Amino acid sequence: MTDEKKNEKEEKSESRKIEEVIKERNEYKDKYLRKLAEMDNYRKMLEREKKIEIEKCRADIIKEFLEPYENLQRALDSIKDGREGIELVLKQMNKALKNLGLEEIDAKGKKFDPMLHEAIGIVNGDEDDIVVEVYQKGYTLNGMVLRHAKVLVSKKEVKENE
Repeated sequence: MTDEKKNEKEEKSESRKIEEVIKERNEYKDKYLRKLAEMDNYRKMLEREKKIEIEKCRADIIKEFLEPYENLQRALDSIKDGREGIELVLKQMNKALKNLGLEEIDAKGKKFDPMLHEAIGIVNGDEDDIVVEVYQKGYTLNGMVLRHAKVLVSKKEVKENE
């Protein structure tokens, strides 16, 4: 009987060792899967940051072209003869800027939005907070404001009786 008890003890000991090894293996597997998920999240975060930086660079470059672009538009408005060449260049610039994601902020006649517009003055009007005149166009790049539109905003005239 002593041999039987020894065998039982050895089997229990081996069984415990196997359980410990399985438990350790599962812990390592869990750690591996967590690290794998962390690496994937890190990679995705880097991609998002890279896209944001690219958009910032694109915005900086386009900002440099806004003033010459608008000056070209003004030059075209002041010329009576020989407009075809300037019109062609302006159309090409407009197309290129739109392809890069540039959009003009539509302001005149719209409700004043401080996220899109910069009020440079107030005039009397029929309604409150309506853009009456645009002094400088505003632009967005893929939804991000590059430059706020500089506008005159209407304010309802208050009568003394009210």
